[in-house]
Amino acid sequence: MEFTDGLVLLRPLEPADVPAIAAACVDSEIARFTTEVPQPYSEAHARAYVAHAEREWAAGQQRPLAIANARSRAFLGAIEVRLSDPGSIGYWVAPGVRGQGVATRALVLLSRWAVTEGHVERLELTTHPENVASQRVAEKAGFVREGVLRSHIRFREGRRDSVLFSLLLSDI
Repeated sequence: MEFTDGLVLLRPLEPADVPAIAAACVDSEIARFTTEVPQPYSEAHARAYVAHAEREWAAGQQRPLAIANARSRAFLGAIEVRLSDPGSIGYWVAPGVRGQGVATRALVLLSRWAVTEGHVERLELTTHPENVASQRVAEKAGFVREGVLRSHIRFREGRRDSVLFSLLLSDI
């Protein structure tokens, strides 16, 4: 399963992505705003992540994908959709490609597929309250901000709030 808009390609994660995943995930912003990226991060973590992605594909309810350059297939980040009720989606991009529209393009590609072909009637996205860049990505991709979920997620420092966004078929 691959998706592209001609500039961004969403493709399965590959063992060849491990060095790029490891390099990206040592970034302090990824650590600051995600709950599932261990710190410190190593290539062993990246290998485990790629293996986990393969198992999730086989199980059928989650679709973890690499965000890549459409021409070179070079790894730029990761995105994952959970095909549940409600569905959920999350993403991160490497520091060197932030602010270039990569995350927005990837989010549009996968979220549209989830609500049109993946049978997800409501797709939710949550962000850290201080992650303004990710909130802008969600809004540019057509997600609607619904509010703040108080003490929503257990985080490294304890529980934290989340900003909730959603996308419905009627939003696109």
